[in-house]
This record gives sequence, structure tokens and C-alpha cells, in this order.
Amino acid sequence: MLFFIGVTAVVAMWLVLLIEMGSVVYLMMFRTRENPATWPSISLVKPLAGLDDDLELNLQSHVVLDYPGEWEILLGVRSEQDPAYALAKAFAEKHAPLVRLVLQEGEPGLNPKVNQLITLTKHARFEIIALTDSNVRVSPTWLREHAVFLARPKMGLTSHGFVGVGEATIGSALDNLTLTNFYPNLVVADVVLRVTQIVSKSLAIKREALEAVGGWLAFKDLLAEDQRLGRQLAEKGYRSAICPTPVHNVQRSQSFGYFWGRHTRWAMIRFKVLPAVWLEPVINPLFVSVVLMLTNGEHQWAWWLMLACWLVSIVFTQATAVLARGYGFAPKWLLLVPLRDVVYFAAWVRGFFLNEVTWRGNKLRVGKNTLLSK
Repeated sequence: MLFFIGVTAVVAMWLVLLIEMGSVVYLMMFRTRENPATWPSISLVKPLAGLDDDLELNLQSHVVLDYPGEWEILLGVRSEQDPAYALAKAFAEKHAPLVRLVLQEGEPGLNPKVNQLITLTKHARFEIIALTDSNVRVSPTWLREHAVFLARPKMGLTSHGFVGVGEATIGSALDNLTLTNFYPNLVVADVVLRVTQIVSKSLAIKREALEAVGGWLAFKDLLAEDQRLGRQLAEKGYRSAICPTPVHNVQRSQSFGYFWGRHTRWAMIRFKVLPAVWLEPVINPLFVSVVLMLTNGEHQWAWWLMLACWLVSIVFTQATAVLARGYGFAPKWLLLVPLRDVVYFAAWVRGFFLNEVTWRGNKLRVGKNTLLSK
């Protein structure tokens, strides 16, 4: 009986992961991409903070887009003292008039990214506001996909899934392995459950939709501004969708501490806004294998099932990477998958107890629905 339960648990995990993989394939290969009647003009805003890995190459990917309509790029920095200022200034001068540099005006809230978005949107000229994080690199079709899906009835916002690329350290490899597994979860929520989880790594929003929810100013004191944005848009009758091609989150030099800090913070956010967060361990191979070992460790089959759990995790991670990144992880990084699952579970547990965040040198309290306070 115990053997049957153990096998059932492993098979169930396989089935969940197969559904996720099938959803990824559907999104990337079969989601309709009919061109709109007219291509809208788009203001692409990009808040910067510090010198991310390959920042100039990331910016360059936004200049060479294959987009038939008109677009502009606004780079934002908080001040001339920001390490990214000199690079951004030189880049804007090189690619003028397509690219402009905008300095932040005022400090209206506690969320530094939203503070920049308020200024950037004020200076943007067009009816659609698109944005990506500074460490994001996009494909040539990135704006096309936004325009295609925003042309659909009642569509107010579109976003992209994201995968980690460029790993060169243990910390960056662990993070990229983890982000690659996040991508199918976002896709399943959108394709299967019809619930779009908004992640502001990459999104585009109609100005009328943004104004309907109070503009960026309404989110100035929230840590999870993207999640709240999606919820309020739905309340106003606007739809959201994920576009087919994931963007690349470039990470080469991150430390283990950076990996731990990001995922304890993200776990804290999910505990504060997503009731389903309690189900996450069910598809974590560490959780399944530990349960098997604690209940049946004296049986040899339990050890084989534990090994099967780890193999499932490695195969799934590599398959997702090949589909979403276009190439897999090097064998030396795949060997870190069991460690990733252990640390990720620990970060999930830590996130439950976390109630503060240190953001750009400022320690902030995080309350209900991720409301920030000093």
C-alpha cells in the first residue's frame, strides 16, 4: 500500500510537469498571432538602477526591434549619481532621436521602480506604455507580440514570461535554473487556468487602462505593484494575456546571497497575495522525496523513488530551458538542480516569516498585500 502511494505521488508530479510542458508548447507554437488592422505607436520605458550584467547589450536589443509602427525609448535613472547614468546618457546620444534619457522627478512613493515609471510615463508620447527591467533582453518580435494581443477586445495589458540566461557563477546558475522553472507556472496559469499572473519584467499597457486604475501613483507604496495592477485591471473589466516568446533575464555574476535574497523576497510576496502558495511544495521534488523517505526510508523502493524525483526535476528543467531559451544548461549546472530544490524550499519557508525588505539601502516593512512602510 505504501509503495502504491509513493508511486502515485511520483506519477502525479510527472503529470503536473507534463501539463506545464504541454502548455508551454501550446503558447509558443499555437497561440494565434494575427496582425492588427493598424500598428499602434508605443512608448517603451526602461527604468535603470545600477550597472546590470551586459546592460548595453540589453538596451541594444530594444533598438533593433522588427516593428512596423512608431516607437520611442525612454531610459530612466534616479539621478546623475546612479552608476548607470553615464552609460545611459551615451546610449541615448548614440541612438537619438529614438532614445531619450529622463531623470526622475521627485520621490512620491516607497517603491523606487514605480517612482521612475511615474516620471517616464509623464514624458512618454504614445498611447501604449511598454516596459522591461534593465536586466531584460528582448527578441526582435517583442513589440509586435504586444501590439497583436493588445488589439484584442477588452485587452488592457500584455506581458511576457521570462527565463534566466548567461549563468557564469553558482549564484547566477541557481537563479537561472529557478527562473526557468517559473516560466511554465506562469504559462499554465494563463493557458489552463485563464488567470494571468502579471510580472513587470516585461509588459505593455494601454494608457486608458492605466489611467482607469489610478495610474502608477496608485501603486507607489506597494512591493508587488505588478500583481495589484493585474487585479485592479480585471476589476475594471480589462483582460490580460501572456505573449508567446519569453524574454531573457540576463544574469552572469550574481552571488549565492543574491539568489537567496531574491527568492525569499518573492516567496514573501506570494504568501501575502496568492492563497495557492501553500500548494507549491507539492510539485517540489525535494518535498515529495523527503515525505517518501520519512515514511518509508527502510524500504529500498523509497530510495529509487527519491532518485526518480530528482531525475524528473533535472529533465524538466533542461527541457524547459531548451524550449524557452533555445538551448539547455551545461551539465555542471544541471548537477546543481537538487541543491536548487533544497535551497528554494528553504527560501519558501523563510518567506513565510519575512516581513521586511532592504531595497536600495532602505529597510522597509512589508504589510498586507505588500503595502510598504518605513
